[in-house]
Amino acid sequence: MDTNDRTRQYIKNQFPDDYRRLLKIEEANREAMEAPKDELTLRLESLGFRRIAVTAMSDTHYFSSPCDKNGESTITIQKGEGIYSKWGELSISYEQGVDVWKSCGHIFKEGFYTLEEFEHLLQKMERSKWFKGKKDTLQRLPVLTMLQRKVYDALPITFLWSQGKVIAIDAGMPSRTAQRFFSKKSLFHKVKNGMYMKRIIYSET
Repeated sequence: MDTNDRTRQYIKNQFPDDYRRLLKIEEANREAMEAPKDELTLRLESLGFRRIAVTAMSDTHYFSSPCDKNGESTITIQKGEGIYSKWGELSISYEQGVDVWKSCGHIFKEGFYTLEEFEHLLQKMERSKWFKGKKDTLQRLPVLTMLQRKVYDALPITFLWSQGKVIAIDAGMPSRTAQRFFSKKSLFHKVKNGMYMKRIIYSET
């Protein structure tokens, strides 16, 4: 039994009310992670960011950037008005906004942003090849045919296979071709069986 398990067992035995409250908070955090993602999260994921955790009580979201190491989280998006401890107590309160602890690329810079400022930054990133990867090479968007782009633009951010199939056929793409198209990992993430999510949100230039 590791230190964390021993601590939890001690709390369960000595402070049962606190332990029950802890379980409720943890369950709320799990449900928040499993809930449908909001637009901001989907836009960040399309740019290569990854959401690591959510604190449901304070509506705090933790992200890693493409420059972070595995398990590292350097972006905190605070939508609520405070941070709560794991016991449900308000530990600190500050204005809503986004803390970026480490720069990544030539646009995404370290600092604190209001939600409005972060929206402007996000729009700038979506319009630009903002991230330089290994060997200083720019990440490139996949090259699509006119038909593929037509289908991709018509699809919602998340969609069921049956829904995507109808959109593809209406655009002139055969269902078998659509099935192969949706299997392209550079364009789509398979959320679960029969459900897909677009990895890239193209913006008009």
